[in-house]
Amino acid sequence: MIKAIIIEDETKAAELLSDMVGEIEPRIQIVDKCIDIPCAVKSIKKNTPDLVFLDVELPIYNGLQLLNFFNPDEIKFKIIFTTASHQHAIQAFDMSAVDYVLKPLQYDKLKSAIQKFIDNLGRGEQLAYGALKDNYFSNGNKKIVVPLMNGFEIIKLKDILFIKAEGSYSHIHQINGTSLMVSHNLKYYEDIFSGEINFLRAHRSYLVNINFVKRISRNDGALLVMENNTEIPVALDKIDSILNYFNFNKKNMGDSQN
Repeated sequence: MIKAIIIEDETKAAELLSDMVGEIEPRIQIVDKCIDIPCAVKSIKKNTPDLVFLDVELPIYNGLQLLNFFNPDEIKFKIIFTTASHQHAIQAFDMSAVDYVLKPLQYDKLKSAIQKFIDNLGRGEQLAYGALKDNYFSNGNKKIVVPLMNGFEIIKLKDILFIKAEGSYSHIHQINGTSLMVSHNLKYYEDIFSGEINFLRAHRSYLVNINFVKRISRNDGALLVMENNTEIPVALDKIDSILNYFNFNKKNMGDSQN
């Protein structure tokens, strides 16, 4: 038996979720339903669930604040977030590599999240929750969680130089000289960084942290020269947006030639 708790302040929504979970995976037993975080903390300590279905928008405390009531070694349960939140929340979830299901709940989406939980039983993935809180509550110091073979690498966005497309993979280059190959394509990162004004798609193969561009040169086409001296080509249709970022105009380009 897999023990689960539902944290949801709307009774009908909690009942619907319970019924859907029972139909999708009979091994999951809903041992309690809680309407707020104080109730949930008591229930989790008492029932020690394997899985928590956690609504984000709750009275008194935001759902993500649940984790503030536990020490890291007490978080033995996995979480599937349920949310009707806006795009900012969705980006936070994606950047943190955690499971979430948007409201109104869709059977296939919930089934997929539950199946992922079943497939990963016994594997430690709690590191992602700390990054999620940073991404959700903070406009600075945001982080992205990159899955590795034996866990996760947590990378600060401000430390990413650029991301290069490698077919269906991406190569993340950091300011400290390290790099990681990850199993997401470049479009995936472009989408989740869509609210980050410092990241621009300079070329079909490159997503660039504009803060680390030290020079724009023009030699058989425009190039961005990064802090580590990597030269990144600029697509013709991207030149204006990059120059506008620096409050340049086209006639300034000649001043930057090498």
